[in-house]
Amino acid sequence: MIYASFAGIVMGLLFINHSRNLTRQALSEQADWQGIVVVQPDEIKCQGDYFQFTGVDMNKHRLQVSGYLKSKEEKNQLERIDRPVQLTVHGQLQTIDQPGNLNQFNYRSYCFSKGITNLLGKTTISSRQRVKSSNPLNWLVSWLHIWRNNMRKYCQRLPKLMQTYALSLLIGFKDDEFSEEMEGVTTLGLLHLFSLSGLHVFYFCWLLKSFFLRLRVTKETTNLLLLILLPAFLIIGGGSGSLFRSIMMAELGMLGTKLGRQRIQLNVWSVTLLINLIFDPYVILSMGGQLSYLLSFLLIFIGNYSAFKRAWGLNIVSLPIILFHTYQWHVLTSFANFLIIPIFSNFVMPLVILSSATYWIMPQLTDFLNPLLKLFHSFVTLLSQIPGQIIFGKLSLEFTAILLLVSLGWIAFPRFKKCFVFALASCYLGGFIWIHFPLHGEVTFVDVGQGDSILIRTPFNRSVTVIDTGGKVGFLKPNWAQRSPKKHIPPVLNYLHSLGIAKVDTLCLSHQDADHIGDAGVLLSKMKVRQVVIPNGMENSRGFQSKVQAFLKNAKLYPVLAGQKINDLPLEIVHPFLPGKGENHDSLTLYGKLGSDTFIFSGDLDQAGEKDIIATYPNLQATIAKLGHHGSKTASAEDYLKQIHVKIGVISAGKNNHYGHPNPETLTTLKKLNIQSLSTIEAGMITYRFTTHGFTNWRFVRRNYEKDPIQ
Repeated sequence: MIYASFAGIVMGLLFINHSRNLTRQALSEQADWQGIVVVQPDEIKCQGDYFQFTGVDMNKHRLQVSGYLKSKEEKNQLERIDRPVQLTVHGQLQTIDQPGNLNQFNYRSYCFSKGITNLLGKTTISSRQRVKSSNPLNWLVSWLHIWRNNMRKYCQRLPKLMQTYALSLLIGFKDDEFSEEMEGVTTLGLLHLFSLSGLHVFYFCWLLKSFFLRLRVTKETTNLLLLILLPAFLIIGGGSGSLFRSIMMAELGMLGTKLGRQRIQLNVWSVTLLINLIFDPYVILSMGGQLSYLLSFLLIFIGNYSAFKRAWGLNIVSLPIILFHTYQWHVLTSFANFLIIPIFSNFVMPLVILSSATYWIMPQLTDFLNPLLKLFHSFVTLLSQIPGQIIFGKLSLEFTAILLLVSLGWIAFPRFKKCFVFALASCYLGGFIWIHFPLHGEVTFVDVGQGDSILIRTPFNRSVTVIDTGGKVGFLKPNWAQRSPKKHIPPVLNYLHSLGIAKVDTLCLSHQDADHIGDAGVLLSKMKVRQVVIPNGMENSRGFQSKVQAFLKNAKLYPVLAGQKINDLPLEIVHPFLPGKGENHDSLTLYGKLGSDTFIFSGDLDQAGEKDIIATYPNLQATIAKLGHHGSKTASAEDYLKQIHVKIGVISAGKNNHYGHPNPETLTTLKKLNIQSLSTIEAGMITYRFTTHGFTNWRFVRRNYEKDPIQ
């Protein structure tokens, strides 16, 4: 207990100190920043006309730099960089924001774990110059980065599937196509196989030992050489937390043997964790870091179990961590891990290594082996398509800790196995019911950047409605600038999963613009949707047919006009009055009472449409309005807001958007009418919660108000 308390205090102090140092090092936001950034060649990524890299400026600030390329020649110049370079860059310097949505991936923590303090966007590169260093250590590190970059380029010459496996398994490089290719692997919870860790370190050591054995090097000298060469694999492998743990444990284990001391695994594990925390306190916050250290800790005690018992125990203990981070679990995960891991370690890894090692001299062998890899990959994909995905929902930190303790107790105290099984089953059942049948309802304005997406659910999840999905606006580009679409999880879909919601009763699409329905296809393909409601005439629009039509599957489509009633939709339709083309002035507008307040959601409806609504419904009143067109001056007419007695206006818009939303004229109108303005730009996700007894409150992700804004 004393050691555990000491370790906890050390971890806390290291994390606080590291966070404060990074915060102090962070530069203030600047709309116009220019400087010199040193970049390693393997850090540069180009996809279409978009580039991104991580570099260090002259003051040792670590920056993530991104921007768009103007020509194919500029792209080729960037891709040809094969040595460390100094790039003179010019762009917009930004601090790294906290996540805009509840339960969203924390990109700020991820960047801090990499030592990145700022983002430099909209970047242009004006000049470049090679870096020459007289420091032997810097030279060695640069040489390893050069080697990794050469390995990346070499692997990119392999056949497509072999290329994806080789890049991730040999050098820890995951391109934009990785998530698309590995969807089945992700579904079955096998993604840990592609995070460089103990298995990959084992193969690295085995290859080196085999090489030194052929050179007739003694065992003692071989171990000494491994002590020297293993840290190099940390750079070549991408430097992940799990790889650091595996290498450090291997190093300490061999060092203990070399010094003639007794090798105690628990001590090695503890020292490794403390060293890792010194360099990266954020490692313990990531799912990869948590699983890596938790499961390696457990293996110390159950390493002598049978393969089946060991796999079962590891899966039971890892489940709370997986649910805490991903909110879902496939019933075949345990079976898949037990079945696939031996095949992966004894067949797939040797196959990928052999194919990569011989491709330069014998490509015919790779052509022969690639179909075998495809067979394995197809089997995993087929297995993942078997029904069994459970959307459990987000576990609280406290509940996750309880599940972990009970799971560990099940393994540590086999005499009381039945008691722990009953306790664990009761905890999971109770947690599932609590998440899936909430006592409160909510209206949540999801932060999707420049776009709209709103979730409305009633208490006990009796009705789940989504209005718009957000999405990115696309532009026509030349062939050289085209890039494969990156795997994208819409913020609203991630939030729905975190709430344990696997089915949407009604999806309402206000109009055809991409920033409102661009992610509708992903939502429809990833989640069961009973019915889709659109403004009448939008079904014939080009935007609807390209973004939605093909993904409808069994969902019923309802093109509607004002006054039409839709079952299971807890809102009234008050616009449009005539069929249209799904444009801004045709926007579907919804009205209803939720909790103790009345709401109106108006898409991108313009002022003319607002006047039509108050002319047709002169007695309509809404205390809370989702302001039309992201706060543009083309919407939110003074007469309209005044007549419907709006108290709070919600604006959904993106930070630093190109359109200048919200418009100053709209904000002036709100101030004149004494209407409180809430914006996703500042507040992030905005949630209005209510119960059947009339209790209401507001929640904001990025800021808190001293009092309820309704009062």
